[in-house]
Amino acid sequence: MWRLIGITLPQYEDSKAEKQIIISLLESKKIEYFHIRKPDFSFEQMSDWLKDLPLEIRKRLCLHDCIELAKEFQIGGVHLNARNNYTIPSGYEGRISVSCHSLSEIKQWKTKTDYLFLSPIYNSISKKGYEARFTKEELKKAVKEGLIDENVFALSGIEPSKFPELKEIGFSAAAIMGFIWQTNNF
Repeated sequence: MWRLIGITLPQYEDSKAEKQIIISLLESKKIEYFHIRKPDFSFEQMSDWLKDLPLEIRKRLCLHDCIELAKEFQIGGVHLNARNNYTIPSGYEGRISVSCHSLSEIKQWKTKTDYLFLSPIYNSISKKGYEARFTKEELKKAVKEGLIDENVFALSGIEPSKFPELKEIGFSAAAIMGFIWQTNNF
């Protein structure tokens, strides 16, 4: 079964429209979870952004920033990164994810998280100059070795036209960001 995760852009001009897109994609089941990546948000801004979302939607979100709010807002997941010192908030029991940029990082985090992002698989759509780092052969070998499995999501440059190739490599999951926000056809 093919799995997809959506990711917000760090900045989006219309938060009401952004939230409607997120809700629509989650309710349509095109997207399994949605990662909220807002590195410049204060706790107050993140609280305001989250507060009017229904509980059933919040359970399918994952916070990259202000992760201490996850328990209070009953957010389904937190994404560990350098901004939160790779530290799970005290008492939090939801999903844990992390981004990896090498196969050795996958090995390091695989048993400590529920799922991982591996990037950059393709040249990024939203981050100019962020270019693919892996060959198809390296990725296929990692699949054969069991390193890449159903809990490793391909990230960077992901769009629907790439799904067949990702599946052929052995991925069963991807995270999509730039394509969602640059098209109205997803």
